[in-house]
Amino acid sequence: MPKRRVAEWVVVGVLSCLLLLGGFLVAVFHAPLLTAAGLTREGAPDTVDVSIFAPQVEESEAPATAGTGLAQAAGIPTDGKVPDSDTLTAQLKALDRSNLKAADGSKVTVAWEVVDVETGDVISSSKAKTALIPASNTKLMTSLAVMNALDGSETFATRVLQPADGEIVLVGGGDPMLLSTPADEGTYPQPASTQELAAATAEALKADGQSGVTLGYDDSYFDEEGWNDTWPSNYRDQVTQLSSLWVDEGRTSGARTRTPAADAAKIFATQLEKAGITVTGSVKERSGTGDEVARVESLPLHVLVETAMNRSNNSFTEILGLQLAKQTGRDSTFKGAVAAIKSELTDLGVWDEGTVLRDSSGLSRSNRITANMLARAVQLLDTDEHLSVILDGLPTAGVTGTLATRFTDALARPARGVASAKTGTLSLVSTLAGTTLTADGRQVSFAFMINGTDAGWWAKLWADQATGVVASCGC
Repeated sequence: MPKRRVAEWVVVGVLSCLLLLGGFLVAVFHAPLLTAAGLTREGAPDTVDVSIFAPQVEESEAPATAGTGLAQAAGIPTDGKVPDSDTLTAQLKALDRSNLKAADGSKVTVAWEVVDVETGDVISSSKAKTALIPASNTKLMTSLAVMNALDGSETFATRVLQPADGEIVLVGGGDPMLLSTPADEGTYPQPASTQELAAATAEALKADGQSGVTLGYDDSYFDEEGWNDTWPSNYRDQVTQLSSLWVDEGRTSGARTRTPAADAAKIFATQLEKAGITVTGSVKERSGTGDEVARVESLPLHVLVETAMNRSNNSFTEILGLQLAKQTGRDSTFKGAVAAIKSELTDLGVWDEGTVLRDSSGLSRSNRITANMLARAVQLLDTDEHLSVILDGLPTAGVTGTLATRFTDALARPARGVASAKTGTLSLVSTLAGTTLTADGRQVSFAFMINGTDAGWWAKLWADQATGVVASCGC
């Protein structure tokens, strides 16, 4: 390259560096000059809404009319003061429902209950004893029943048994979170895996002088055959065929398998081969008997419950329902699971007349639960230390989980970062139940249920607004 061309490139490079350095110094030290010159733009969106990180206002610093301006702007009646219980009910009833109409003109039902967590007093209620389809808020009731009946430290083993030398059987114990390979380091939670089990099995077999085996599998721990007769077939993308033995929630090839136990056993056979144990013959179903070769334990029950709630996982929750039935001496079937849930909720005093359960997850449209039940259930979670682990699995309004993108509306924003709640969604169904602080620091539980509208987005918005009104309340 000619010397002149080299010199030109050097000059260009030096000038570019000087311009970049100058721009940086101006941006850092002379931002006011840029603003004065009209070179900045106000109102550009932040990457993250900083309001979700704002410190909570102390009760003594809370404005006396918290939320009142928003209510007035929305045309909701207010006397200019922090609303009391009667005013709260009036405000909730005045929230715009015009978009909640069903396309076919059928009736839309809106029900709610708001309860003082400490005293149990009802602060606001409307149609709270009307049994409605709860969708995934059924999971709240299942989790409450499970944690009430059991200690929470229970684990469920996946084992390898040996009926005779050269034969082993993989036996499922109902671990809903069993993985094929370990989770990435540093992630939470860290479930057990069949890869770990294969390594332990291979080590034990080699120590015993065995280098080759036949492999069977046993998924007889649960009595249930795996599919609820109230679930449409197109729900197979929402829940796996239930089994006491599966890996990766039965998603061994992306889609949900209908033969989770057999698929898990085939994966385990491959893992044994890689660990130096030859697997001869085909992998078949057979009864698990004999001495234990190796085992892996599930995460503690309370972590399984928390994870199922946080992810609103249908498959995990159904397995927890079957475990509840098993652990309380009932048939581990759908019928046994709902009988166990009813028994626990009745003992807790939160089972209302007219309640119907057909599953543990809320996929069934035959389920019927009241807003009163949901609000009372959340109240119990908030007052009982043993049960409160369930609250750890609830998403935070406008911040995490299924509520991360919600609570952006002006009326809903007072609950943002303050309320925690479980969502429930099916066609024509939208529910929200959880807990929040009011403007004067009162802890309340709430349940909002909407049945009949095909305007799903508007139903969620209405529930968000209702929660914001509650959070703004000084009641």
